[in-house]
Amino acid sequence: MSRYRWVILGVCLLGFTQVHIHRVGFAPLIPTFMGDLGITYAAAATIMTAYFWTYAAVQVPVGVLADRLGPRRMMLVALSLLVAGVVAFPLSRDYTQSLVTRGLIGLGAAGIWLPGLRLIHEWFPPQERGRATGLFSAGGGIGGTTALMLVPVLAEHFGWRWGYAMTLIPLLATFALIYVFVRSGPLAERRSAAAASRGAAAALKDVLGVAALWPINVAVLFSYGAFIGLVTFLPAFLLRHEGLTPGRAGLVTGLITAGTAVSWPLAGFISDWIGRRKAIYLFSLGMCVLSCLVFALLVPGTGWAGAALVALFTGLMLGGLVTPFVMVVELFPADLIGTASGVVNTFCFVGSLLIPVLVGKILDMSDSFPAAFTACAAFEALALASAAFTRETGMHRRPVMVT
Repeated sequence: MSRYRWVILGVCLLGFTQVHIHRVGFAPLIPTFMGDLGITYAAAATIMTAYFWTYAAVQVPVGVLADRLGPRRMMLVALSLLVAGVVAFPLSRDYTQSLVTRGLIGLGAAGIWLPGLRLIHEWFPPQERGRATGLFSAGGGIGGTTALMLVPVLAEHFGWRWGYAMTLIPLLATFALIYVFVRSGPLAERRSAAAASRGAAAALKDVLGVAALWPINVAVLFSYGAFIGLVTFLPAFLLRHEGLTPGRAGLVTGLITAGTAVSWPLAGFISDWIGRRKAIYLFSLGMCVLSCLVFALLVPGTGWAGAALVALFTGLMLGGLVTPFVMVVELFPADLIGTASGVVNTFCFVGSLLIPVLVGKILDMSDSFPAAFTACAAFEALALASAAFTRETGMHRRPVMVT
């Protein structure tokens, strides 16, 4: 395999960094929005999750198109939409405009992860795909940490509109890098021909008919939704319950995503080394349950130091949450990778748009952050129960035979 694969991976990582900057960049602004617009926690969570409505809605089409049109085209179109959303969001003046423009941001962000997975499987040999996927995922940790730490600081100094608008600078730079450097890998031509021979509807039917996929779908729905629920309301908890400044609350929350920038690549390396994926996935889900319970029961009253310690521990333990995406591509033949990954990612973001709103409603009714975080723990426990039924894929490389 060409050394150029590392250039491809580096550019993909930068693209996924932009996705996560705008995925969680609204969370530190929630207290500001609640004051400015006079909205509830549930309404603020609805603005947060509008990103996930459009993101989830187009995951299967993006996966199908990535298999057929190629990842570079998909990434460039997606980033164009993301730029438009990032320009429009700071110009919004009311709840409805914020909701619509946040949805546009999600639509643009939706076209990076799946084409990136496609590129990894065009450029990397099987024995390197776990670590490559983990490194690609680290862009999420880097982007989320950058947003949670930087956006509140920019908002404090320049106001939230100009502060958020400044995120256009790295976004435009990433667009240029993708345009210049990304191209299809050595296996792209053969895989595209195989994909073209199978219609989109037939491909989706074949993917959905694989029973081994469904425990993964259910697990990612609950686990990722609960994770977003925790990240959504943790800054408000730290600000209003623990008395932290907006900047320090963003810093503490950012330690979770900073930890994932380490743990996701590490989990990928370990899964390649031991030849197993499932055990690492189950371990991280168990740690998710524990972390949410610690935030609910032990962190209140400890101030920023206790919250920071638990946040960093949480991020360092979440690495195995990337392994389902490695497992999916090992379950399916090459021409169905994009479609299958799109299905799993759809379930991820269905959970992300539903569960944070449920957590917000619990918070509105109980006025208790511990109750909200306990609910997150319960959802993570449901994910762990489903993941127990997933099929191990790491010890073999033969895909599911789909006719």
